[in-house]
Amino acid sequence: MVRMNEARVTKLENLAPRTGSQDQGGTAAAQAIGRALGAHYSDLVQAPLPDKLLELLARLDDEQKSKGSRDALG
Repeated sequence: MVRMNEARVTKLENLAPRTGSQDQGGTAAAQAIGRALGAHYSDLVQAPLPDKLLELLARLDDEQKSKGSRDALG
């Protein structure tokens, strides 16, 4: 996912007009967008999972464990 964001920032940098005063990091706008995307992604990764999703994951895990025990017995 990070690579996709980097690719999008690079695309924005390529669209921006180049001047001699810009550094290799790209335009200030592209850097700000990259920082904002990074912060947003970081918040999403750290957010707790909804209870409904946790319940579904637990059911899936239980099904896989029971299937594994059946395979070992059969």
